[in-house]
Amino acid sequence: MRNFLLLSLLVGASACAARAPQTTIPVQYACGDSQVVREGDRLSVNRPQNDDALRPASLGWHDDDGDHFVTWPLSATDVQAVEYVVPNDRRSDAVERVYDTSKGVSTADWRLTKRQVCTAHGGYSDALARWMKGADIDQLASELSVDHEAARGLVHTALTALQHRYYKDR
Repeated sequence: MRNFLLLSLLVGASACAARAPQTTIPVQYACGDSQVVREGDRLSVNRPQNDDALRPASLGWHDDDGDHFVTWPLSATDVQAVEYVVPNDRRSDAVERVYDTSKGVSTADWRLTKRQVCTAHGGYSDALARWMKGADIDQLASELSVDHEAARGLVHTALTALQHRYYKDR
């Protein structure tokens, strides 16, 4: 009986850990001139060149890459859709993909026209960029409101990912 209880506790704990917990803290990304803010299951996009400053993107689906938020075409004459892939790790960068939807309403008919990386504020790339511009670890910790070891970990993780990418592309 004791073994059965232990086994059921283990299975239950592993089932609960299957999906990474999502933070309720707002996460901000910089996509060129645009600001993207995620708060739970909502994503707001602030584009300075548009009149509709905060255009929400609705959650489309979730996969191994993260949550996919899409600003669907608003009318039959709207020929553009934007997808944001927001990773589960809030320190990782998101990706913005712009599609031409003039060939049809199905996502299979869409054509990718632009792709850019959205830098997470206080994330790995942000910390690495600040560090490479001359900030030391203590300055990073102060600017990002984290402790010394967390700032060092951000830079270490970014450098490791960059090194893996470099050797993969060789």
